[in-house]
Amino acid sequence: MHVATAPSPAAHTLPPRPGPTAEQALLVAVLLNAAFLAVEAVAAWWTGSLALWSDAGHMVADVWALALALVAARIRNRRPSVSYTFALRRAPVLGSLANAVTLNVAVILIVLEAVERLAAPPPIEGWPVLITGVAGLGVNVGSAWYLARSADRSVNTRGAMLHLFADALGSVAAIVAAVAMMGWGAALADPIASLVIAVMVLVGAVPLLRETVGILLQRAPPGLDVDAVRATLQADERVAEVQDLHIWGLDSGDVVMTAVLTVDAHTLAQAEAIADALRVGLAERFAIRHATLECRLGPVDAGVVAV
Repeated sequence: MHVATAPSPAAHTLPPRPGPTAEQALLVAVLLNAAFLAVEAVAAWWTGSLALWSDAGHMVADVWALALALVAARIRNRRPSVSYTFALRRAPVLGSLANAVTLNVAVILIVLEAVERLAAPPPIEGWPVLITGVAGLGVNVGSAWYLARSADRSVNTRGAMLHLFADALGSVAAIVAAVAMMGWGAALADPIASLVIAVMVLVGAVPLLRETVGILLQRAPPGLDVDAVRATLQADERVAEVQDLHIWGLDSGDVVMTAVLTVDAHTLAQAEAIADALRVGLAERFAIRHATLECRLGPVDAGVVAV
């Protein structure tokens, strides 16, 4: 005889955090960045600056990524159905995957153009690049700050913030390039700034891609010690054995766990009490708030086998 017990949704509800929702913050970021993209594209065409073109190209990917993140954030809240029993909680992960891929593609395109211009850098006026870079820095820092105030900490939101921070760093690089061109006539500063932008984007994009793929492959969340979870369960004197322990994430920070336990219990009520106590410990120590524990009933020393 065995019983599977699942957590009570209300038992571990966290208090809401102040600030905008992820959807509200993403919508503001999309509108601000789309407006600035138009300004930067005009400035890049006018000046011929590769630093601005590369940043504008990344801004295209950025607006697309933010819009995709917004759609994913909205559909993740749909109710479960017969076909999608977890609802669409993984939709933000797919959005994050698309964002990571577009970031890496943008890096390749920027590097190819920058290498070509290193051989023959064209003359560029510095002051329009400077003005556009300062404006872009303000837009991206403001968008990232507003998004950071939201309560969402999924890889979807983190991917969107990575786009914003990468754009902010790109604006800083454009500003430095403009100052170098205006002060010393350093035409090479423009393609060099583009390469710096590419490196900074790549540093953030590769870990995001790795983490997103890990979630889709149902890897245990980074930083969560599975052996420690097993040891915590086995440390309870009422638990004789832990089998079929699985831990994965629906999204970053949204951990799900299942396990089969042999427990010292003879009734359903005793098994439920043991499982509830174990779940409280898992939530407090490991932040695992969705743990389904299947309990094999019987004395610990009786070797009862579930049917």
